[in-house]
Amino acid sequence: MTDSPAGDIEFRGYKLTPVYGRAPPAARDDIVGMWLAAGVLAPDEARRRVDEVVYTIRSPSGELAGVNTVYVQDVPGGAGPYYFYRTFVRPADRGVPGLTTAAFKAAVALLRDHPHPRSPRGVVAIVENAKLARRGAVARMKRVGLHLVGRDAQGRDVWCVKFDGTVPVAPPGLLKPV
Repeated sequence: MTDSPAGDIEFRGYKLTPVYGRAPPAARDDIVGMWLAAGVLAPDEARRRVDEVVYTIRSPSGELAGVNTVYVQDVPGGAGPYYFYRTFVRPADRGVPGLTTAAFKAAVALLRDHPHPRSPRGVVAIVENAKLARRGAVARMKRVGLHLVGRDAQGRDVWCVKFDGTVPVAPPGLLKPV
């Protein structure tokens, strides 16, 4: 993984570009188009969510292959505001080893220093993909600093990394850590 002077990150021929809070109109159109073509978001939600994109991920051919997004929300139980993280990568690009990990690490690094008015304390990832419960995926999540703090009401694993480096405690409202 290499950084360029413009802030882009090169990873296995893919280019990760930071756009949080400053996505140009052409990138915004590409992002909405990708989500609509994949059928993962309704048009209104895609247009709203484009403001939450942290990095765009372009394939070696230059096509938009994916994005990561965040929104700020208070964690139940008074733990304060956190960034809640999501990733979407086109099916054709999902087999690239380490791509989503590189995108997550890049987002955490950018968000750690981002001057958000609510001063989020870290990043929360609620895992919807059952494949991420496998031993190898769990080990990768731990290597990037994530801690499993419990499960939400739908039984999904909730992972967290705090910007101050401390280990997060499962807030009330989550089931006990697994």
